[in-house]
Amino acid sequence: MLVKKLIFLLSVILFSLLALYGVLIWNNNRDVAPVGKAEIRRSLNAGIDWLQAHRQTILKDANPVLWRMLQESARVSRDARLQSLFKAYEAIYLERRRLGMWRPLFYDNAWSPPRYEEIRNFPYYNKHFLYALNCDRDLEQYPEISEQNDPDFCDRHLLRPACVTHQLMGIRMLQRKKCGDPKKLQQTVAVLQDRIVRQLFYDPRVVDVYLQRVLMLIESGAASRVKPVWLRRVIEAQSEAGGWSNFQPLLPLFGQQSLGFTQRGVGIRKRRDTFHATVQGVLTMSLLSESN
Repeated sequence: MLVKKLIFLLSVILFSLLALYGVLIWNNNRDVAPVGKAEIRRSLNAGIDWLQAHRQTILKDANPVLWRMLQESARVSRDARLQSLFKAYEAIYLERRRLGMWRPLFYDNAWSPPRYEEIRNFPYYNKHFLYALNCDRDLEQYPEISEQNDPDFCDRHLLRPACVTHQLMGIRMLQRKKCGDPKKLQQTVAVLQDRIVRQLFYDPRVVDVYLQRVLMLIESGAASRVKPVWLRRVIEAQSEAGGWSNFQPLLPLFGQQSLGFTQRGVGIRKRRDTFHATVQGVLTMSLLSESN
């Protein structure tokens, strides 16, 4: 009797979870009207306001990839506030060569290949970025780097939520540096774009990686594949202050804590806007505001 009750209870829980997931998938892929240019520009301006308001804090974050996104946002949008922010970062970290190996990320004609021993403990994707930025054949000899040129690389790393978007960033760097077979690189881009579209369809959590997926589709030339609802949800996730977070609150709890979606599942925490998420939102809106 007890076993039957447990089976029934587990069946109810499983059915409820499946039903909830179905609702989330529907909400994440429902038909909505396209987001207009005016709303995109309002979102962009709010995001830039957030970055400007947190200027001193974000300048303490040396993350070169985030600042490359800000540099590109400044170039595309021609916004003086972003240009000023990047000049400040440049003076602190690049002109004084504190991030010498990352200079090719910011300057087209720069070349600064690191030795593998210098980057041995870097995240896997940063190793690939540095190889791509310098088209460094010495770094390419390391399997952990060269394997990231394989379109199926992330199939072997399913527990890395941002694996596909990071890989696409690296492949796009190879394209910009004209490193490798252009046809093969474009085929890899197409495969990764397909995977990101599937991820956006099945993963309804509007956290940092969701923004990154939308951004990379747009940046890699597949803006037409971004469903209006995905962009709508990105804008709705923007706070009143103009920033984005790596946490999507669902159910308010005690104090300012909420139950919600995190990068790796579900958790309880306070929503906080972050530079990492916000600069991706700003680049997304910059690219869209200037597109035809």
